[in-house]
Amino acid sequence: MSYLKLKAFKIDQPLASFFVTKIKAEDLLEISFSEELQYVNDSGELKGNQRKQDEKRLKSIARYIDSVEMSFPNSIILAVNYNRDTGEIIEDEEKRWSVREIENDLYEINVPSKEKLASVIDGQHRLNAFQYISKKDRKNLDLVCAIFFDLTNSYQAFLFATINGNQKKVDKSLALEQFGFNIEEEPKESWTPEKFAVYYCRILNFKDSAFKGKVKLAPIYQEEIFSSINRDNFIVSTATVVDGILSLISSNPKRDRVEMGQTSIFRGRNRKALKEFRDSSPLRDAFIQNKDDLIYNIVKKYFYWVDELIWKKIGAENSYIIKTVGIQALFDLLKKILQSNPDVNNIDFKKYVENFSKVDFSDNYFQASGVGKSRIKKILFIANNFSSTSDLKDIDATNVSRILASAGD
Repeated sequence: MSYLKLKAFKIDQPLASFFVTKIKAEDLLEISFSEELQYVNDSGELKGNQRKQDEKRLKSIARYIDSVEMSFPNSIILAVNYNRDTGEIIEDEEKRWSVREIENDLYEINVPSKEKLASVIDGQHRLNAFQYISKKDRKNLDLVCAIFFDLTNSYQAFLFATINGNQKKVDKSLALEQFGFNIEEEPKESWTPEKFAVYYCRILNFKDSAFKGKVKLAPIYQEEIFSSINRDNFIVSTATVVDGILSLISSNPKRDRVEMGQTSIFRGRNRKALKEFRDSSPLRDAFIQNKDDLIYNIVKKYFYWVDELIWKKIGAENSYIIKTVGIQALFDLLKKILQSNPDVNNIDFKKYVENFSKVDFSDNYFQASGVGKSRIKKILFIANNFSSTSDLKDIDATNVSRILASAGD
């Protein structure tokens, strides 16, 4: 008697043929296992193919599984007829999974028992997160599975490394734009911090603001050669502006998105669901209270003075203050200013920007890297008395003092 009979399609590819089917999460937990890559003897022999499981990550995914927008369209990849103890292929015909063609291009996979003979090559965290869910009925959900028969351990490890090593990360700016594609069709109070930031990034780009016409998807523009960049044609990525806005309203956007996702958009999803979480972001309360115009106007007013006192005066200089690192540092300063002023409605942003308006951000001390951002941030903070040169290393203190002294001439 079989435990499961699965309908499947056969896929032929160079490494091997495999079969695509669906298995309920509860059943897959019964018949599969994940094997951590480890040494099995002092000769360096390896066994397994997986990273060590991360319980924090499992619980985070479980929270997503509980949400009303849960979806796992990508497949769990399995190698079946594999003995987890010996690392060998199962030969016993009574135990082995088998497959037969039942009609043109349609196959039936026979799983004879609950014995764990399916090694998870990819998707272990997605699968094992079901063990941490609150909504137990979610274990009845179907998961897409790609099944390889009789794949040796070495090929399992090769496939895992190929899948996880060769994938090109999706451009963050493009992902953010797609993430907020239908935002105007949703009630504003249902917007997650990410959707809020995407929406107002677009507003800054298309309406009168310092960023008008300068926010683009492709990150390649932020790496253009300096000689072609000036105040009139500099470009910043969507991700840079979105992340800057996000920093003002959320310290953990992913957590906020998952928590708000516990309720459907059409059944009262609301930002107030985030009230219970401690968050030091300066405009957090304004976000939760739907004071969107206040947040937008603060960002707009601050960068208005950056534009008037700095960006418009750059001309064709090779200034890092219009590069990604400079704009990131400017958002860091805005966050600090807001944290230092209890009444965010009445901040004189002009006086803060004037304090560093004469700094030469084309100085060789700066650079387009993480270090460069840190150095620009130091200058902005010290110029506004948020920190002092005594906190810096000798070489930094010398350069910072030199640059600020030059700006005061």
